[in-house]
Amino acid sequence: MRRLHFTFILVAIVSACFVGVARNAASPTIPLCPGLTIVTAVSQQDGDYESIKTVQSVTDSDVRLKYSVERLVEDWLSSGPPKLLKYTLDRTVRRSDLDSAILYEQQFSTELPEMVPETTAIGTSAAVLNALKTKGEAKLGIFIAYSQTKPSLDRNTHPNVYDNQMVATITRVGNAPVMLQVIVNDVRVELPSIQARGDFFGDKSEFFFLDDEKNPLALAFRIGIDFIKPLDPAQIEQCAAARKSGSNAFPLRCDLPNGAARDALRVIKITFRCGAPAATPAGNLNADTGAGQPSGGQPAGGASTLEKSLSDTGKADVYSIYFSFNSDVIREESEPTLKEIAELLRRHGDWKLQVNGHTDGIGTDQYNLELSKRRAVAVREALVKRYGIDAGRLTSQGFGKSQPKDTNDTLEGRARNRRVELVRQQ
Repeated sequence: MRRLHFTFILVAIVSACFVGVARNAASPTIPLCPGLTIVTAVSQQDGDYESIKTVQSVTDSDVRLKYSVERLVEDWLSSGPPKLLKYTLDRTVRRSDLDSAILYEQQFSTELPEMVPETTAIGTSAAVLNALKTKGEAKLGIFIAYSQTKPSLDRNTHPNVYDNQMVATITRVGNAPVMLQVIVNDVRVELPSIQARGDFFGDKSEFFFLDDEKNPLALAFRIGIDFIKPLDPAQIEQCAAARKSGSNAFPLRCDLPNGAARDALRVIKITFRCGAPAATPAGNLNADTGAGQPSGGQPAGGASTLEKSLSDTGKADVYSIYFSFNSDVIREESEPTLKEIAELLRRHGDWKLQVNGHTDGIGTDQYNLELSKRRAVAVREALVKRYGIDAGRLTSQGFGKSQPKDTNDTLEGRARNRRVELVRQQ
């Protein structure tokens, strides 16, 4: 993953189309099940990053999540470059809170307890969504950042987790769902969301919740709208000089010349492989939701989207292989997809694949080209060394930012441009 730079404005959120990109088929259902993986792009005052949230287990009593993030953090006490912070943590949410809680603990921090009663974690509750749809408004609580270490869960002890909550009335915007584009199981689709706005003690904020009471994910939000002020003419010139020099470390927030919210989140990718029996090879999509059901990744006929695309067109774009920040190191969340590719190659013994790396348009041409080559090689080597695929059946190539699938002017477009492409060879 490379450093993200994006302009998070309302038009980019609610637009149903991007330049040169056609609409996709009907919206799939996003099941709350083990293996559901949600990739979000987050914009904050000190920079942008991607996080990966994976559902580990779902029981009658709770849902357990794994949260993984890699981000650059400024050390204000040092003049050195930003440091790369990596951490993984667990979060458990009670099923009763998914039904009725009004508090949305949108933060993931090593300082927080694994379970925070009366809160949700990756979206709102069914009750909040239902109130927005039936009454046009609902009470919602969100949280400000924690400055203290390990806050207590005891409301009678201070500081405690709930000291940082902000509760306000949010009001639905419009009567029809807003369609947001998300890459679901490597296919770009439109998901229906309920848009709502509210004022949290001066923090004007906006939310887009998936229109599904069984899984009302937060597909996007902006908290503290207009907190980051627009650049003045002198700052714009400074940013232009940095770009001209080919620097990847832009000063200020050069990617946000018109300003932005203090905290913004956008779901850019979702993958799921639900209901597969234990004997099914890991990553095999054939048992996702039953042949012919609109899972977003499994078409009628039993073949996975990846297999069908390679069979029919000889090509497939893969968005569920994840890399460490500014690196060719493959993150562990990529394993189901790597296993699926390996299984496809075993089933189709005559297939040979070229693994192509592609980046978005941020950064210099040469930097992107070299990074894409290294990432393609990393995928090839993982298939050979970890999954026993014959090296003679795989080649690799990198194309940098030279073959975009979408615009580089929006967060969603850049997410679609960052990909691994598989191409069958004769």
